[in-house]
Amino acid sequence: MKSRFDNEPRVSAPTGKTTVRGTIVSTKSYDGDYGTSYKMLVKTTTPAGSWLAWSTIPRGLFDDCETKLENVDGWMVALRGCEVELTATLTHGDEPHFARCARPTKARIVTVPADKARKVKPWEVEGPDTEAGEDPFAQFEDAA
Repeated sequence: MKSRFDNEPRVSAPTGKTTVRGTIVSTKSYDGDYGTSYKMLVKTTTPAGSWLAWSTIPRGLFDDCETKLENVDGWMVALRGCEVELTATLTHGDEPHFARCARPTKARIVTVPADKARKVKPWEVEGPDTEAGEDPFAQFEDAA
């Protein structure tokens, strides 16, 4: 089966406890006996080539979504294209350039594509006449 990564130079994925920093290229959810699990494929690019890591999406990334991403089609879609960083124990998969992540922790979103970045509402910013969280337009809704 052909992959969209076939034309890129590949390097062997590291093993052991490692900090992974790369771009989420794919997300999937699976329904199992213990509920739904959420997975992601992270592509890490180095000067010599790239390697892939398959991981559970840590709760920390979903928490980061709330403050950094616009939720239009759901968090799973919004995460695609984001650069993330996490620490996990890596083991080789079926190919040397493919790693499986175990126990991902310290996950965070590093950068967000501009089209997916969260738009800040005026009432979420503290100004000279308002406090953060106060909707400055609420007074006009009461008058209607």
